[in-house]
Amino acid sequence: MRLPEHLELLLTDEPVLDVYSYGPWRVPDGLFEEIGARIDALAGDPRCAELTTDEHKLLTLPAPLVVAEIFGILAFLPGGGAIKGGSWSQLPERLLRRHMVNPGPLSTRMTRWDAPGGRWRPPVDWLVEAPDRELAIELARDCLAVLEGIEPLEQRRTALLRLYDDPPACEVNLPKMELRENWHAHADDEILAAVPELLGPVGYLEWVCSGLLAAHEALTAVAPREEPVEVHLIHLMLQGSIEQVPGELAAALGPDMYGELNARFPVERRGFKPGPWQEQTRAWLVRALVAGAADACRAWLDMAMRFVAILQGLPGDPWFPKPEWIPVGQFQTDLRRLFAPRRRVVNPLTARLKTAAEPAAEEPGAAAGGGELVSTLVGQPEVSAVLAEIGEQREPVRLLLAGPDGTGKRDAAQEVSKVLRMGRDPLWLTDNLFAGQRLSDAVAKLHADARDCAHERLLVIEGLDDIATDPGNGEALTEELHRLLAVHPDLNLVALCDEGGDERIRQVNPALLQRLRIARTRPFTAEGHAELFRRALRRHGARATRQALAAAGRLLEAAPPAQTLRNARLAPHLADLVVAAVRERTEPGAELVVRQRDIPATLETAPGAGDALAELNGLIGLETVKNEIALLVASTRAEQLRSESGLSLTAPTRHMVFTGNPGTGKTMVARLLGRIYKQLGVLSSGHLVEASRAHLVGEYIGQTAPRTRRLVERALGGVLFIDEAYTLTQSPLRGDYGHEAIAELVKLMEDHRDDLIVIVAGYEREMAEFLAANPGLDSRFPKQLHFPDYSDDELVAVFEQLAAADGFRLAPGVPDRLRAMLRRAPRGPSFGNGRLMRNLLDLAVANQAQRLAAHVAPAANGRSANGKAPVNGKAPAKGKAPGKRQLVTLTAEDLPEIFDHPEELFGLYL
Repeated sequence: MRLPEHLELLLTDEPVLDVYSYGPWRVPDGLFEEIGARIDALAGDPRCAELTTDEHKLLTLPAPLVVAEIFGILAFLPGGGAIKGGSWSQLPERLLRRHMVNPGPLSTRMTRWDAPGGRWRPPVDWLVEAPDRELAIELARDCLAVLEGIEPLEQRRTALLRLYDDPPACEVNLPKMELRENWHAHADDEILAAVPELLGPVGYLEWVCSGLLAAHEALTAVAPREEPVEVHLIHLMLQGSIEQVPGELAAALGPDMYGELNARFPVERRGFKPGPWQEQTRAWLVRALVAGAADACRAWLDMAMRFVAILQGLPGDPWFPKPEWIPVGQFQTDLRRLFAPRRRVVNPLTARLKTAAEPAAEEPGAAAGGGELVSTLVGQPEVSAVLAEIGEQREPVRLLLAGPDGTGKRDAAQEVSKVLRMGRDPLWLTDNLFAGQRLSDAVAKLHADARDCAHERLLVIEGLDDIATDPGNGEALTEELHRLLAVHPDLNLVALCDEGGDERIRQVNPALLQRLRIARTRPFTAEGHAELFRRALRRHGARATRQALAAAGRLLEAAPPAQTLRNARLAPHLADLVVAAVRERTEPGAELVVRQRDIPATLETAPGAGDALAELNGLIGLETVKNEIALLVASTRAEQLRSESGLSLTAPTRHMVFTGNPGTGKTMVARLLGRIYKQLGVLSSGHLVEASRAHLVGEYIGQTAPRTRRLVERALGGVLFIDEAYTLTQSPLRGDYGHEAIAELVKLMEDHRDDLIVIVAGYEREMAEFLAANPGLDSRFPKQLHFPDYSDDELVAVFEQLAAADGFRLAPGVPDRLRAMLRRAPRGPSFGNGRLMRNLLDLAVANQAQRLAAHVAPAANGRSANGKAPVNGKAPAKGKAPGKRQLVTLTAEDLPEIFDHPEELFGLYL
């Protein structure tokens, strides 16, 4: 029994702020002091010098209005009536302590909590007293700005800032309540989703009720309670001293449930006692906790507290809920009581009363957990044999699993955890957790994780080979791991690495491998794939005939991988496709049976079907590119004929350079080229992986080479397309890692030349400089294709093709209007080409929509609402909907105006 990992902070003594709707958050050292300094700086701002109040009951008087405003904001940001707990949950006391007249003691109890009502609302509360209302609103925004950095409050804080940055067009000197109504009505859906209190008391009550009912349903599913939901709501009202069912619940819950609440309320009220109800609710939450529903418990508590707060505040905003019979504090105590680490002593009766048939001390596998493993792995006999021995051995597990991706290494690690029966789920570490860290931080993390896992849980390190080969910290980290295995003799470790990863580790630290037993996984046979397919069908509620399973196994064994879709991950992909087809021909309710005829002849793992070469030839323009690719295709077919004739050949290098301005079809041709080479049998998959500098170059030492390797691994079997590749060599920063990415890429291109094509693209001059930046680059890219800009006629044809693909036709005059625009367009390096046509089409479609909408209700003077004359000089009858032909026709007036300075059009609109 273990608490979800994101809640484990609640079991520590760290400084934690726990807003229930967000989750526990470790307060960074020094953050609250920094925010307090920002608050003091704002209070000392000359704009605030005369802005004070003598009416605040908790602040030292005279109190700066901005501090009073921040006091209200801090109560509002967690949510109206929301639960805020944790050892550092006293936000006003910690951030405004210097300004408080009688600050209470600071608690560090993790079980501390409160539920502030938060009646502050934008744009101003205390600052409404400022004589200059525009300054008041400006300062209120500054109050929100200084609170930056408190992560659980950030979503609501930034949503409110967006409201300040786009205020409603209303008089700022309106009365406070009227001003608030204008601001709240102006909030968009995204802001309201983050700050539902702006919906008003009834809207917020409806939002709370929907969450409360959902949390109640989730809890009763794992911990049944003999209490109808209507009675549950009534008891919540009674514990909050609500004397009658508020009418607002009719709007929030609907008239039917509201009527049921009214009918039951007098009966339930007569026998209700808050104390017993609290104890029963506490016991209910404990049952849900041990059933693994900690998050549902917290959700219910949060919504229940908000429910009471809003009902007690009606008809206004939620206020501090009272009395507090909802067992929040008890729940937090129970959570620590059940899940915190406990000291254990052995009861002598366990050994004294043990039967002779079940000796405790001599039982095989006792040191490792004494489990018996029934392996569920498929087609991995070496790993299964090792797992079978783990249940019998007394020594701690020290295992290295090496093999291709998708061959069951993670499943094997989970099975080791099951047989050890350590009571806690494994701790998984990946190479990304250590990449780019300072060596001292990385070592400290490794030590802390090893101490936490010793004798308590299984430690799983994924990507140990990548950690070991990290040029920054790899050698030191493997040495530390070797040392920790000696320091913690009770540490159980499973490490995972890629195929050949054990040899890469051996080159860095051979002594570490001496402490690890190595088991290798292998690609699946047809029989293994058939079993994986059978299991995937079972999850769909389907089964297959023996012939269908055999056919599926053969198909999956021959199927090419694409990116991460490989090995064991292919079977669920095929099952999804097959079951969908079988379901269409099966009567509802009948058994889904997959037969041999349902298994396709080929399994496409990369998108795109049809004749890619025909699609290439159908593209507009690009004649020189098409001719060059036709030569490449002919050369490839000739090579295949020579190979079939038994001639000895060296596989040619097919990596390429594409040069040209934006929008000339480079990415589109690269995608088609991958499919063409797939159809020719040169590439196993033919998929395209698009990348840029950000995908290759890391921010810290040691990140670049692994990042480049992972990108190339995703592209294996297809085409890796690197756009603006010249940026790898153009950084002005010293120590830039672009050249490291190039060096790693050159090596990987050579290692995988049989099943990978790398295409680098960019402007012609810049790409020439890029190829000269590394001595090995130019020779690795023997073929360079230049993509010329489109002519005006070609661009018009592109526009027509894009419009037709979207279901539109062009009225007479549109092509001529386009040509007139293009003749005046500046043709610099950033000219958009095909992208310009797409943007122009989108703009024309938007203008057409505006024109049609205006024609439905024309103005009295016979002109459209947009000021333009109707088409053909006639306006449709008022209210008459346009016909189908009008809906799919783009006219010349739908194109933007031709300006005296055409660059204005392309700058403003495109």
